[in-house]
Amino acid sequence: RYCKNRLAVAGFIILILFALAAIFADYVAPYWYDDQDISRRLMNPCWEFPCGTDQFGRCVLSRLIYGSRISIEVGFVAVGISLLAGGILGMISAYYNKLDNIIMRIMDLFQAIPNTLLAITIAATLGSGMMNLMIAVGISNVPRYARVVRAEVLRVKESEFIEAATSIGASSWRIMIRHILPNSLSPIIVQVTLGIAGAIISASALSFLGFGLSAPIPEWGAMLSDGRQFIRTQWYLCVFPGLCIMILVYALNVMGDGLRDALDPRLKK
Repeated sequence: RYCKNRLAVAGFIILILFALAAIFADYVAPYWYDDQDISRRLMNPCWEFPCGTDQFGRCVLSRLIYGSRISIEVGFVAVGISLLAGGILGMISAYYNKLDNIIMRIMDLFQAIPNTLLAITIAATLGSGMMNLMIAVGISNVPRYARVVRAEVLRVKESEFIEAATSIGASSWRIMIRHILPNSLSPIIVQVTLGIAGAIISASALSFLGFGLSAPIPEWGAMLSDGRQFIRTQWYLCVFPGLCIMILVYALNVMGDGLRDALDPRLKK
């Protein structure tokens, strides 16, 4: 069913290409990302430098390739943090009624703060660094996953096989891990796929605003920020990093849509 969706397959292929570029960046990139040569400063795209050079004479294409490694890693790890924390909170909230009101009110408090503002606050508190960026983006998205997991657990919890497991004396954690969680994975997988795209955008936004990775790390958002002052003369310094963010996020979004359609039982024949 997934393969019948050509747009979703195209998104998956694009993601694989970005992942391969990130994994083999040392072999694919023509130059090291911080290889500076002031004599080639601000060169327009040409045969030697297909994406031009920046104000320090560094190859933009090489920095984009190495930047894909950072963006993909930040996206996956940040969503992993969100899913782990939000999944545990959502499952406990749905299964234990006494804790439901407390946990959900805390999630409401977090959701009352704009996502980007919350991420900026956490990043400013923790300081710069890749791990701190992942934590900031991950924590800011915990309420979303907590609510998704809670809704699915509440749905599965009322099933007959859960009543059967309870009647034979299965423990609460065994029921949650062995019975409820495997039957709640479909919407969670879709949410994770879409969430990675959002995490990449959030990480790029933080770096663009100066709360993410510091120079000379080639993060796409930071590259956009550095290229702003040259946007009227050297357009490529902003266009190429922006295109990389747009293409990768679009690929993840259409992948998520394709997974949602493929895993939706109402669409099965």
